[in-house]
Amino acid sequence: MPKKVMTGLGEFHNAPRSNRRPEFRQLEAFLKVTETRSFAEAARQLGISQPAVSQAIARLEELYGGDLFVRRRGSPVTLTPIGQAILPSAKLLLFTVDRQIDRAFATAQSRAGSLTVGIHPALAFGPVIDSLVELRAERPGVQFQLVEGPPGDLYRRLNEESLDIMFMALHPEVDGGVNVQERLWADRLVVALPAHHPLVANPKLQWSDLSSVSVILRSNDGDLSDYRALAARMGDLPLDCYLHDVSRGTLIEMVRRGLGATLLLASTIQPLADVAYRPIYEDNASICIEALWPKHDCNPLRHALLACVRRYAADCGAASELSSPG
Repeated sequence: MPKKVMTGLGEFHNAPRSNRRPEFRQLEAFLKVTETRSFAEAARQLGISQPAVSQAIARLEELYGGDLFVRRRGSPVTLTPIGQAILPSAKLLLFTVDRQIDRAFATAQSRAGSLTVGIHPALAFGPVIDSLVELRAERPGVQFQLVEGPPGDLYRRLNEESLDIMFMALHPEVDGGVNVQERLWADRLVVALPAHHPLVANPKLQWSDLSSVSVILRSNDGDLSDYRALAARMGDLPLDCYLHDVSRGTLIEMVRRGLGATLLLASTIQPLADVAYRPIYEDNASICIEALWPKHDCNPLRHALLACVRRYAADCGAASELSSPG
């Protein structure tokens, strides 16, 4: 048995420091006794027996090497210097644990957590952004981070696990592997023209109409996916196309200033003065919008976002069918 020394501050154990750690239930008993200044009342509020509270405090006193409370018959208990020393950290520890539990539960219920979403520049407006806005309003505790980039760059980031999910256009099929690829909707291509351009007089355009206008497209970081998609649809038709490493907003401003025409997805167009939008009505005038995410992903927020995007996508698909040629 270790030798005990009595002082005016309480009874201290002259023993080497233990490598053991206090248990949460012991700290809860300590805080409740401190709050109520009574072992009996602490036991009543905790819903356990008084001997259980006394045992928990005794274990803590053994662990910390001294009395935590001054006990006087008929008087409320008070903290010793050792009890006062551990009180702030005990409160902080249990508060931190409680917050972690609450946050974990909220994350499981998709009310908290974080989600990093990759989007193709063509999807800066429309169902994906609408879904993010809706989820953000419903779940203010969730942190969303958007990463915009070409399909190849987003796919690399997804495989590096720096993205939770990506929404894309013009990306090749992914067969098997560690990711899941899902087609969400087919979006009709629309030509954005300066409002004064002669083609605006036509309510519906064909690919051959683009031979009469300079086409401007985005090509960030050398990405040619937009150009390849257009060239494949134009076939042998003449094509006057210029690539610019600019944002979507700058590209639309260039159209507004009469520097050319560009292609947008129907679900993403925004009304703008001096810019007119005309759909292309041919069988190959749609782009498939897809989602890609890790096959073994367990982030509940990804499931919530995808469900919301699917709902918006269904509306886009219905609108596309109503506006199909023929």
